[in-house]
Amino acid sequence: MNDRENIQQYFRNLLEIIENQRPGYIALLKEGLLDDEIQNSITTHPIPEGLMAIYSCVKGYDLEIPKNFDFPTYLLPGYDLIQIDKVDSVINRLQNVHKNPDCWGWQPDMIPFLYGSGGDYYCVRTLSDDRSVVWTPKDDVLYIICQNIKDFILIVTECYKKEMLIFWMKIDIWNVIMI
Repeated sequence: MNDRENIQQYFRNLLEIIENQRPGYIALLKEGLLDDEIQNSITTHPIPEGLMAIYSCVKGYDLEIPKNFDFPTYLLPGYDLIQIDKVDSVINRLQNVHKNPDCWGWQPDMIPFLYGSGGDYYCVRTLSDDRSVVWTPKDDVLYIICQNIKDFILIVTECYKKEMLIFWMKIDIWNVIMI
């Protein structure tokens, strides 16, 4: 298997774990796309193989929750997988809002793929020598989470296997209920 096929398999494994914990999750994210459909959806940047692998598995969350889905839609607690056909509009919005990238963690070479409810993102760098996964909160800091998307998926998978993310989602839901 090549790197992309490995990443696809790792991501499918992650989706299956989530599906076992939240039945209907994979259907919620809809069927993945073919390569040319992915490339036509994100035109602002060349698309790293890791994102090609993810979006060939699922399309992403489109904000329309089926009535029979009673679980959090998050891939990570507080973070949904951005629907592929919305990525360019998110990038354009970020570029318009943050015309001076020096004063915010988001940089023009990034492709956001996870959207946080607080307006922050997990992104993949598209530089030739940097394909890291970064977290960009609403401040002037950029946090490198992993050197590549494969490692990111493997870490998230381990957290799901140990039910660490389920624990945090339950706390998050409990906090919402308490408010």
